[in-house]
Amino acid sequence: MIWSAVIVLVSLWTLKVELPRLRKKKQFKELWTFLITLSISALLSMAVSLQLLLLNPLELIAYLFRPMGKMITTLLT
Repeated sequence: MIWSAVIVLVSLWTLKVELPRLRKKKQFKELWTFLITLSISALLSMAVSLQLLLLNPLELIAYLFRPMGKMITTLLT
């Protein structure tokens, strides 16, 4: 639980440092990209620190392409 608090504090500090710079330069697209990326990374880091079950993206890719692989194998044999 303490690591989640550390992750939130580091994320807020990063936001405090970067937000004024991006606003001052009027880089609004970069600001939205930064906010989305920071949010996703903070959420994933908190999930890891709380030892939640996270799925591996490669498992999803393998699940999606397994039927195609079997089909190609049966066509070639």
